[in-house]
Amino acid sequence: MYIDDIRADTELLDVARLFFGDDVPVISLEENGKVFTVNACGIAYEYNYSDDLYAAIPSIRQSARLKKIALYDALKEATGKIMPWGALTGVRPSKLFYELLRNGKSTTEATQALIDIYRVREDRACILRRIEYAQRGKVNFPDNYINLYIHVPYCTTRCSYCSFVSEPVCKNAERVQKYVELLCREIKYSIDAIQKSSKRILSVYIGGGTPTSLSGHQLDSVLGAIGRFDGEYTCEAGRPDTINDTNCDILKSHGVNRVCVNPQTLSDRTLGMIGRSHTAEEFFRAYEIVDKRGFDINCDLIAGLGDENVDDFAKSFEGVKSLSPENITVHSLSKKNGSGIRYISGENASAADMVEYALSSLGKYRPYYLYRQKRQACNLENIGFSLKGKECVNNITTMEETVGVMACGAGAISKFMNGGKIIRHANLRDVKLYIENFDERLKLKLDNFLSCE
Repeated sequence: MYIDDIRADTELLDVARLFFGDDVPVISLEENGKVFTVNACGIAYEYNYSDDLYAAIPSIRQSARLKKIALYDALKEATGKIMPWGALTGVRPSKLFYELLRNGKSTTEATQALIDIYRVREDRACILRRIEYAQRGKVNFPDNYINLYIHVPYCTTRCSYCSFVSEPVCKNAERVQKYVELLCREIKYSIDAIQKSSKRILSVYIGGGTPTSLSGHQLDSVLGAIGRFDGEYTCEAGRPDTINDTNCDILKSHGVNRVCVNPQTLSDRTLGMIGRSHTAEEFFRAYEIVDKRGFDINCDLIAGLGDENVDDFAKSFEGVKSLSPENITVHSLSKKNGSGIRYISGENASAADMVEYALSSLGKYRPYYLYRQKRQACNLENIGFSLKGKECVNNITTMEETVGVMACGAGAISKFMNGGKIIRHANLRDVKLYIENFDERLKLKLDNFLSCE
């Protein structure tokens, strides 16, 4: 097989972007038996991989993965760059780790296989081993469990790095109200379908957007549609400027027990640059309001924002850590399509040092889940850290795809388990289209759910 321009192959293009960002040059790749030839940067790189390498990769993905490994090896030689996750793109690293365990490898052998086969850097492979240990007892559940996800695509302002199809909550009050009414209908129909099936709800997660940007009445309506739930019940209140006594009391009255309060950074200068409408002081006030009501709390930080350096990130990380939230999530900035931020490989190289600072300063926290997105600063990852015993089951089971998801709201993606396969149903992302096509799309989702029973 000969590919004269790897930019026509999505998976290979993703590998090349690790090294070149959006400025990928013309690169060819030829697969001839067990010999791979890559022409890149004016040099031909030839690889004749061993039978052991072939045997270590499942046949169903063997050719695709070997081509990515060959391209990675060639571009590593051509540029002198080493990527933290090696040739891995388009796959959650932890899922590959679990795949290796299912194939009979020990945790030590699985760790080494990631290093030897997929070129994952040793420190990253070891993080996966720590995460697998933290997830024990919280990743696999009986087939009759399903997570309930509710999406609220509204915020107070739009962050510069955001790629979601959303709008400020104050822009169109009439549409927001209509959306809430239909969302409540979808929730009730979805829960009814679950109750009539053999399924049980494992966890509830209300995300966005910022659900707490809704009015108190609207938030109460959404929570009321869900009804009382006694398991893990999370609501994102990501914008500190949306947190007040009233909506926290509403959350508490409906049984919510986990709240996300996300500063992203504690630098007021950076907050202004990225379009956040709150200050660090307002974050601390919001945190106190949530904390005094006894919620478990998650706080998000982003490595690689604006022109921040490691000292800036360290101040934010230590400031959040001093509050002792149950979870801290460190995101590496992702340059997504639609965010208006162009992707340049290696941009904001200090992001790598920021993440390393977090990993070396955890204290009583430990990594418990990890996922990657395309075009992340320094080709890094997002890592969730937790106090022991406070791991978020929804995050674990959703990322590892071990429990299905009934998802409600614009852009929400349901995942229904069907005999080892995952049937996905994506709601329309645009709020206007979600409203206009509500009945048709709801029926299609519920039909997909019933077909997997």
